[in-house]
Amino acid sequence: MSKSNGVDPMQVRQLRAMAENLCTQANHHRENQNYPVAYGLYGRALSVAQEIPTSEHDENALVARIRTDQQAVFERLRSAENGLKKTPLEKAQKVGR
Repeated sequence: MSKSNGVDPMQVRQLRAMAENLCTQANHHRENQNYPVAYGLYGRALSVAQEIPTSEHDENALVARIRTDQQAVFERLRSAENGLKKTPLEKAQKVGR
């Protein structure tokens, strides 16, 4: 395959597939209310999705969706923090590293 504008289409597809797979895993953990793991996986998916080349004025729709999902999980974690010794957010930050 040829590169157009210096972008390798195969690499773009691989990055998109990796980000989508991480999102699928995060969604599964979110559905099972395992929010710390979901938060970490969304963070990793966001890192991968941000590597996908886009035009300067065009934000990657995948990045926007991941940010929205991660923010929703963050809100769940934040609302569950009260009364816990080690907050779910702290656990999520460890998972995301």
